[in-house]
Amino acid sequence: MNHDLSHYISKWMTRANDLPVVMSSRIRLARNIQKYVHPLMYPSEEMGFSIINDIQDALPSLKLLRLDTMDQQSKLKLVAKHLVSPSLIKQPASAVMVNEDESISVMLNEEDHVRIQAMDTDLVLEELFEKASDIDDLIDEKVDYSYDEQLGYLTTCPTNIGTGLRASVMLHLPGLSIMNRMNRIAQTINRFGFTIRGIYGEGSKVYGHMYQVSNQLTLGKSEREIIRNLNDLIHQIINEEMQVRARFETDNYVETLDRINRSLGILKYSHLISMEEASFRLSEIKLGIDLGYINIENFRFNELMVSVQSPFLIDDEDERSIDEKRASVLRSYFN
Repeated sequence: MNHDLSHYISKWMTRANDLPVVMSSRIRLARNIQKYVHPLMYPSEEMGFSIINDIQDALPSLKLLRLDTMDQQSKLKLVAKHLVSPSLIKQPASAVMVNEDESISVMLNEEDHVRIQAMDTDLVLEELFEKASDIDDLIDEKVDYSYDEQLGYLTTCPTNIGTGLRASVMLHLPGLSIMNRMNRIAQTINRFGFTIRGIYGEGSKVYGHMYQVSNQLTLGKSEREIIRNLNDLIHQIINEEMQVRARFETDNYVETLDRINRSLGILKYSHLISMEEASFRLSEIKLGIDLGYINIENFRFNELMVSVQSPFLIDDEDERSIDEKRASVLRSYFN
């Protein structure tokens, strides 16, 4: 399998239907192997490499990418493409296994020995769970998982004990963000066992009004129940976002039109732009397109959000700053 890490977009992301709110869905399963201590307690890197070999043998159809053989820029590209977590690239003996379109990734030796991820552009959590479970079964045939009859799968972090399932959906919520409702929503859903994070999970920033909504606990509930409850919650958030957007059209039309076209002007003519501002302006362009205020053919919000990140702009032969290069990419796209 030939993998070009330099390409900024995974094939699965190009299938996007460009929905107004749902950007992507992900299912992640956390697992540990019974005979090894958890990755954060490895006595040496050799134990980590032994686990990599064990899982590679169990998943011969996936491509193994060992992070210890990569430079920092290549590792950051994997993070930008959501194939690995920011934590994984800090581990000394770590790897990721991916399928051809990169919709499946298996992180090895992050916080847990194995973290299976299945991703898609639509709200299809049940389908993704089936795909992740198939990978899980292949590994389970080759190794003995750490499992307790009462507690379920034993994980490094207590919040993952039980099913080891983390279901998450990436949402584009400019309306709720502009109206300053996200803190209230976060506090409300937290009481029901859900959480809202930035685009790269726990501790990460919010870029482009993009929020990752996921379950917080896995103990005491079945996988199907967790997925069903998250699906219900996502539909409620979507409904609230669309209600706010409807108000923009009736009560704040001129202000919203001005906001969107100012962002378009900045992207067309700026010569320096940070990632934070670029994501914010791109988000407002997407809002304008979704509301029908502007028309830009083949606008791909997800792709642009990844392509303007620093790992894909670094070039030793180009002495311009990252902010200059980012502005140049965006000027070329919008002019």
